Amino acid sequence: MKTSSKILFALLLLTSWAGAQRAVNVNLQASPIGNYSVENMTDINTEYLDYCAVPYGSGVMFTSARGGKRVFVCDQDLVTGRFSDLYFAKEDAEGRFFSPDMVSGDINGKYHDGAPTFTPDGKTMIFSRNNRDGQSKAGLVDLKIYSAQLNRGRWEEAKELSFNSDDFSNCHPTLSADGNLLFFSSNRPGGYGGMDIYVVKKAGENWGSPINLGPNVNSAGDEIFPFLTASNILYFSSNGWKGMGGLDVYSVQMEGMEASYLLPLPAPINSAYDDFAYTSDKRERKGYLTSNRPGGKGQDDIYRWNFNGVRPQLANVCVVDKATGIRISDANLKIRLSQEAAWSAAENETPTEQEYVVLYTEKFIDKAPAFKSCEVKVPVLPGENYLVEVTKNGYLPLRKLVSSTEMLATPEYLIPIEASSTTNFTGLVRDMVTDKALPGTTVSVLDKCADIITEYRTDGNGSFSFRMDCKCEYEVVAQKSGFSEQTANWKSGEINCAEGASTHIIRLNPVAESPKLEVGVVVQLDNVYYDYNKFDIRNDAAIDLDHVVELMKKYPTLEIELGSHTDARGSDTYNEWLSQQRADAAVKYIVSKGISKRRLTAKGYGETQLVNDCENGVECDDATHEENRRTEIKITRLEEKGVRY
Repeated sequence: MKTSSKILFALLLLTSWAGAQRAVNVNLQASPIGNYSVENMTDINTEYLDYCAVPYGSGVMFTSARGGKRVFVCDQDLVTGRFSDLYFAKEDAEGRFFSPDMVSGDINGKYHDGAPTFTPDGKTMIFSRNNRDGQSKAGLVDLKIYSAQLNRGRWEEAKELSFNSDDFSNCHPTLSADGNLLFFSSNRPGGYGGMDIYVVKKAGENWGSPINLGPNVNSAGDEIFPFLTASNILYFSSNGWKGMGGLDVYSVQMEGMEASYLLPLPAPINSAYDDFAYTSDKRERKGYLTSNRPGGKGQDDIYRWNFNGVRPQLANVCVVDKATGIRISDANLKIRLSQEAAWSAAENETPTEQEYVVLYTEKFIDKAPAFKSCEVKVPVLPGENYLVEVTKNGYLPLRKLVSSTEMLATPEYLIPIEASSTTNFTGLVRDMVTDKALPGTTVSVLDKCADIITEYRTDGNGSFSFRMDCKCEYEVVAQKSGFSEQTANWKSGEINCAEGASTHIIRLNPVAESPKLEVGVVVQLDNVYYDYNKFDIRNDAAIDLDHVVELMKKYPTLEIELGSHTDARGSDTYNEWLSQQRADAAVKYIVSKGISKRRLTAKGYGETQLVNDCENGVECDDATHEENRRTEIKITRLEEKGVRY
């Protein structure tokens, strides 16, 4: 039988399981529960589909397609062409089973019936069957969950439960030991994948609203055939987690309606084939399993399993701050068996050497929230040693070997971790104008505690990093050609070591590239100031003239014309005279600094070379007039090459 038919054991399906095998890429490995033995139940298996065996009374109740009811529609997913019914086989004192009989009463109808669970008193059966009342909007005969009462050896009064719908399937029910919680599989809207596992609570004579068990159980694939033990371990099968192949059996510890951790079962329970419908007796030492692995009598066969090993016990684990004892709820915690172990491989399977991982609390599954590290119940095997690893930003990593005896000795096992006094400092150097990264920036870092300067260069992303002592002060100087130098200081009080890393952005202001000097180039001097209506250069206002002096001393062939301009206010004659006086004053200033007068020419242009439209008769504000009042130098001779202003 194809996997798609196993999900619903129904005539018509919503999706094909063959196309739903979307395994999540997660490093989830085998449970350390070994010492299983598995044998085919040849007493009750046939050439047809036999599956989902549940302990009941003095024997086993199971689902089978042996009854001969033919499917009246051609469906390529159905290999047998038969509907399934419920059967019961009595077990003798030596563990052998008598010939099965079909369960009597208002149970086995014209469509599929199966996958039963029972109330604690054994008088109510809850089971799956196809919708007898019609089809969904898509024209499919979906599955619903029904209940029936035991009356003088017959199951009667079958009626559907309140949370059913004609538009999606509910199936594979399993009850808690007290009968107050019902777990089942459904493809109702709002789930994580195809079929998800839900739980619903008893509300008087009815049931409440179903609740999805969440991403610690349900995947992007399908989760089906849940079974809850007396110790509240929920077993189910899935093709959405990374397992050994096909459907695999997983276990999850339930605390009421909450799932705490997820583990796959080892071989020979799981195989490279479809393994599902795992059930057990009350002692959880033996039970049943369905598989299509090679060597069976039919397509799906029922297997009996026995467990002779030691079950893990739950240790309550909490990570705390070593100095304060404060609980840390978001630490990354890993607990592993200290030695490597191998899968017990069945025939024709390839053994996989790997370390058994008991628990991942950080990114335990893709797109699922991490467990809080003070709400962890870790399954540990008595007599084993475990490697404990804890990491958290702002704390020193911890790695130590712990015995299961130590973890189980107290009601809560505390793992103290020590806060770190250092943090990783990352600097990002960016252009202040464009916000682009500035690779190749030279960054000098002064550690004021050690009085040591370390030099770094930013990478292609404009970043640099170093380990910073949270109790120290640092001075960081960033330098890059074409940008102004930037200095930043960080003090201990400004560094948060608890974050584990500190990132700061340093922005450099770009400096306009100075013009290249050659004959004919004109450079405006922005910092040559005169008092109003005067031409004497103030002692505090000759910044650019001093720079011209330095250039002429450095380049002896450099000769210039120094021109002065006025705005249009005043008469043309007066402006020409004033500008010439200002040009002569500038030349005189340069000569006073030791430059030969023969290298200098003074030229007053008056208002003849305005740079805007503020001509005579045009009304302009003071700022616009000021654009015309300027002093310039024009290169008249220069033999040196590559000179910039």
